[in-house]
Order: sequence, then C-alpha cells, then structure tokens
Amino acid sequence: METMTTIIKKTPMYENHLAHSAKMVDFSGWSMPVFYNKIIEEHEHVRKYVGLFDVSHMGEIFVRGKGANSFLQKALINDLDLLSTGRGQYTALLNEKGGMIDDLLVYKLAEEEYLLCVNASNTEKDFLWLQKIAEGLKDLTLKNASEDFAQMAIQGPSSEECLEPFSSYKTSKKLNSLEYGEIATLEYEDGQAFYIARTGYTGEKGYEVYMPKSLASLFWKKVLLTEELTKVKPIGLGARDTLRLEACYPLYGQEMDETVSPLEIGIGWATRLDKAISFIGHEAILEQKEKGLERRLYAFNMLDSAIARSHMKVFQDGKEIGFVTSGSVLPSLGERGGLALLNISLLDEQKPIEIDVRGKLKTAKITKKPMYKAKIKN
Repeated sequence: METMTTIIKKTPMYENHLAHSAKMVDFSGWSMPVFYNKIIEEHEHVRKYVGLFDVSHMGEIFVRGKGANSFLQKALINDLDLLSTGRGQYTALLNEKGGMIDDLLVYKLAEEEYLLCVNASNTEKDFLWLQKIAEGLKDLTLKNASEDFAQMAIQGPSSEECLEPFSSYKTSKKLNSLEYGEIATLEYEDGQAFYIARTGYTGEKGYEVYMPKSLASLFWKKVLLTEELTKVKPIGLGARDTLRLEACYPLYGQEMDETVSPLEIGIGWATRLDKAISFIGHEAILEQKEKGLERRLYAFNMLDSAIARSHMKVFQDGKEIGFVTSGSVLPSLGERGGLALLNISLLDEQKPIEIDVRGKLKTAKITKKPMYKAKIKN
C-alpha cells in the first residue's frame, strides 16, 4: 500500500538558517526557524535592538486592472478609499456569515494595482475565494505570486539602519522617510521590482521586505552584515509569537477563524460598515453590532505560577465562560498571560478568573489591552 509523503517547503533562506544553528520546525507546511538561541533572549533583543525574521511562508496576491478598487471594496472590510498610492492598511476577508476567512494587509501600489499579504495557511483558500468574487470581471487580473516572492521582516528600534543594503537602488520614496503604513517600490539592477513596507507584527518600529526569491538569500546576508552597526540578529518564530502576543495582535488559527467575527476580536476599527460599497458579510456584522456581542477577546495575566495555552477552558464563579486563544510567558512584562475569548454577560472583569491548566484551576486576572504599548510609529 502506498503512503502519502508530505512535502515540506523550504524558503530561500533555509541554508542560512542552518548555518546559524536554527531549530527548524514544520509551520503551515514550511520548514521554519523557531529559534536560533533562546526564545526569551531573542524576544528581548528585538525589543532592545533589532531582529531579522524570515516570513517567506506568507502569501502575496496581486490585484490589477480596471475595477480593482471596487472589487476589493466588496471583498475586504476596511475602506480602500482611505488609501493614497504607496500606503497600506490592515483588513480582512469575511464569509457571508461574518466569519473571518483571513486577516491581511493590503497595499495600494498604483491606481487599480494592489498587493495583498495573506497568512501562509490561508493563501490558497484566500485566492480561491477572491477568484469566486471576481467571476465575470474580465478586466481584472488576480495573481497568486507567493511562489515567486520571499519576505523578511526587520523589526526593532534599530530597524531603519538595517535598510542600508537597499539604499543604492531606485525607489519610489526615500526609505528613511517612510511613515507607518507606507510602502516603497524598489528596482533592482536587473529591473526586478521589490517592495519595502513600514509595517510589522512585533509592536516595534520595523519594515517588511517583499522580494523576488532569487534576491532573498543575498539580501538576508547583506542585512546581517550590518550587525556591527545595528546589532541585528536572526530571530525565530517563537519570539515572533511572544512579541505579537504582548502587543495583543491576533493570530489567525488562534484568535480567529471562520466562526469568529472581526468585532469579537477587537478590530471593529478596521470594519467599515458605512463605506460606499458594502463588503461580503456586511449584513451579518451589522446585525451582530445591533444585537450586541455575546463574546469578546480579553487579555489576561496569570496570578498563579502557570502558563495557560490555547483551547484551555476559562471559568468564573464555577461557570465556564470561554477559552484561551493564546498564552505564553510575556518577557517584556515579566508576566505570564495571553488572550481569551470570553462570554461578556458571564464575565465580571473586576474579579479573578480561573483557567483549567492540565486539570488544575489556576487563577488569573483580566488586564487592559494592549499589554505592551506598541512603538510602531516611533
């Protein structure tokens, strides 16, 4: 009997990770570095200096042609009319019931030309959904360019100095003048285009670089060569997770899926119910808003010595009130804690909660979000 062999994808930086003694794991079908040294040390290095992340598992989808704006207005919850050329915004794709198909970033590269950065595990699903919405739009072109592109994130207080290797190329905007949310188009010496955006997922000032795979290893090495000036080090996905958790950034598959709405996870600010073209799922979200939410995403800190993990049940006064979506140590805060999706009517935020940690109830308290104040606009 034949057995199915799962093919694990490798990024262009794979050999570089091995050269830096990375611990590699299977993440969404990709062989990715979870850490190089110790997660807590890498976490603290990003907060203090700067870290270089391989995020090439993320997906890139281009939307081009007549009607691209109106098409994406229908597909996405945020309002693209708020974007000028060279800017991006956080947004999401919903199903008809208002559940989250994916959360993503969309950048306006030119009139009727957009780049979508989507989650690795959702790339194919997102692209099929967009194709379905685009049926009959003959002047519109959708391209899943994920196999052509690599991506790295440069995050931390010294991140701007790490852009030196890109400074000699023709660019649509000076890299050192990029404001949060802006994206610049660069032209490599052979004419290949790549992009640098002032965005990130750590709560620190940073940049995300979208480049052809053929250039990825070269620029990875060049950025690391700035170490003497910037103290940049490669950082794994383990620290990326603790960094985003402190800043209370939701993660698809943890805080959200197709049963969770954007209002429930706290991104109502990106859900534009009043824009000119209603998005798919609009009616469901409007109904939910009018009726009032039954559950919401909360942050918590542990009072007992324990670490709460995803899917652990949460109780208060003997009643089950929800579950943990993400939990870990929070190195910058000197705490243990996380995020939980809890029933609003059953929760008293002033009283302790209890989390079932491997059969034992451990005490925690609700705390204000974000737990770590982001410095993305510094």
